[in-house]
This record gives sequence, C-alpha cells and structure tokens, in this order.
Amino acid sequence: MGAPATIDERVRRWSVYQPWLQEDPVTPWNELREHGPVLRSEEAGGYWILTRYEDIEWAARNPEIFSSAQVGIPHRDVFPVKQIPIQLDGEEHRKWRQTLSDLFNPGVVNHFEPQIRQAAVDAIEPIVEKGRCEFITEFATSLPAETFLINFGIGREYLQPLLAHKTWLRREGIPNARTDEELHAANRPLWQFFSDAIDRRRAEGTEGRMDVFSRLVESTYDGRKPTQDEMVNAAFVSMLASLDTTTAALGMIFLYLAEHPEVQQLVRDEPAKVPAIVEELIRHEPVSTTGRILTQDVERHGVTMRKGDRVMLSWGMSGLDPDVFERPLEVDFDRSSTRQLAFGIGPHRCLGMHVARRIVRIALEEWHTRIPSYHVTAASIPVRHYSPARGVARLELTIG
Repeated sequence: MGAPATIDERVRRWSVYQPWLQEDPVTPWNELREHGPVLRSEEAGGYWILTRYEDIEWAARNPEIFSSAQVGIPHRDVFPVKQIPIQLDGEEHRKWRQTLSDLFNPGVVNHFEPQIRQAAVDAIEPIVEKGRCEFITEFATSLPAETFLINFGIGREYLQPLLAHKTWLRREGIPNARTDEELHAANRPLWQFFSDAIDRRRAEGTEGRMDVFSRLVESTYDGRKPTQDEMVNAAFVSMLASLDTTTAALGMIFLYLAEHPEVQQLVRDEPAKVPAIVEELIRHEPVSTTGRILTQDVERHGVTMRKGDRVMLSWGMSGLDPDVFERPLEVDFDRSSTRQLAFGIGPHRCLGMHVARRIVRIALEEWHTRIPSYHVTAASIPVRHYSPARGVARLELTIG
C-alpha cells in the first residue's frame, strides 16, 4: 500500500482516494507541482492535473472551456437531473446564481449568527463537562449540519436523520452504488424530506422570514417561480456541498490548534485576530478538490488537452504555491496577501463561503471562551483522510 517508487509512477497513479496519500498528500503534491504544471493521471479513466495556482485560476475563469457538467473524479450523477447550480454552465448557471446568491449573503449570515452561536455552545458544553471529546463526531460534524437546518428553517429535531443519510451517501452510496439509478432511488426519501419541508413553509407562511426556504419560495428564476423539484434540488446540493467541506475545515484547523498551544493562546488573548487566523489556517490546511470536463481542445504549457478530457482542480492545494505565497508551508497570521482559492473563483465561486467562514470563526470564538486549552489525547492518533474534502476522520481531544 506504499507510494510508487518513482515520481512518474506517482503522477500516473495520483488519486484523492489512494491509500498512500491519505495521511499526508501535501508533501507529494508539492513534488507534483515541481515536476510540472500540467500532469496526467491514469486513475479513474484518466484525467489531467493542474498543479499551480495560476493555471487553476485560469481554468476557473474560463468556464466556457472548463465545464462543470462533471464535478467529480470519478463523477457520479447523484440526481437524475443536473445539480443546481454546480453542474450548470453559461446563461443557465448565471441565472440560477442570480436567484440563489441573495439567500447566502453576509446579511443573511448575520441574521442567523445568534442561533449558530447557540448551536456551537450547545455542542461545547457537554464536552466541557466530560473534559474530553472525539471532536469530529461531537462538534465538527454537528455544527455545520445544525447551521444548515437553521439557515433553511428546518427544525433541529431533524439533525440525526439528515446526518445519517449524508454520511451514508458519502461513505457508502457514492463509492459503492453499482449504478447511478441506485443512487437516485436511495436519495428519494431525503428528496421527499426537503419537498415536505418546503410545503410546511408554504403552509406556515413566509412573510418576514429570512430562512432559505422562505426566500426560495418567494424567489424567481428567469422571470418565473422555481418549481418544487428545482427548489429541492438546490437545497439538496447545498447540503452536499456545505456539510462535508466545513466539517473537513474544522477538523484540519482544530488539529493544527491542538498541536500548537501558542495559537490557542493567541485566539484567547487577541480575539480581534480570529478572522485572520481563520483565513490563514484555511489556506494552510488544504481541503477542497473538484473536477471539470473540457468542451474543446486547449493547450497549456505545451500540453494539449482534448475535448471531453477531465481535469482535476485542487483549490486547497493552490494555497501552497510558492509563486503566490511567500513561505507557503509556514503559518503567518500577518500575511499581506490572502488571495487564496479555497472557495474557488470566477462564476462558480462557492455560494456558501460566507456561511462557512462564519461557522469556523464562531467555532474558534465559542470554543476558546469555554475551553482555553486542550491537546490531542495521549496515545491517540488523529486519523486523516484525503478525498474531495480532505479532512480528519477521528480526532480525540483532552481539555487542559
């Protein structure tokens, strides 16, 4: 299960699912970037890898060439229709972004911040009483999920069924389903759950409400009301896109904090620096990787990529490019440049980035108010994983 012996073979075998990359993909990725800007893996049917910040940004800013019709490598059609808006291109995508962008803007996040803080406190207080926790299941997974329910106006009593289906879909459904039709069938109960939630919101009334479902019911797309299935689609996609990535970011950031007590003290002593701390640790701890499919032949750095070829874009790893960030492997909370691509860039920039940043900021503030010091539990070993959302599968923490 070890890494291939040569760099050429490591490139050819590269995949976010390779066992030899799970613990530390960063060191091999830096090796890839030095090896070349455009490389070719033969895993999952073959795809190109853009290793440098400038090329990933270039691809993101040219969606007419780099289509989002297939965003996974390997790609699975989770729904029988395209996911709104992440699998859409061109005018269709622009119009849906116009419809959805106001649902996740900073004003909406500000409105729900007290409820998100309360959810964080509710998760932290039992940990304080025990003096220890398994951070991923007890905090990093639950807080983004509760935030999703709060933003969408769904009762917190639905937390466990939502998490159970999401966990099954990511760990078993998408990797193991023999056909996409099996995935479609398995998703029908949750699809119906979201449809029922929209019906409840209509029945209760939407006037004066700020939650996503209320505003979605009142929104327009291309001069008409969105259909029920379109609203369910957008909600389902928001769940899939936000929960795993925010959980992954929390896991990576708190693992770093647990191993660096001086940064814990900085959070306690200088709370005004928390936004800068969050931004730098999001850059330093790469999370997200997605894919694109080419709509035409294109040449880059002397390499011709053909129409129909797939391309991997590692948004997180781009933050470690030394051509853009001085001393990229060091953590520097006073960096002058924060133009990272952790949330993407261009037309497909993450709609939920304001929510994600706020969740992480609230987590740091509320956690360190109640748990001023902590460390990785003695004799436990954090379990890291590399995937489309790189993160930590298990993280045992002890207070004190």
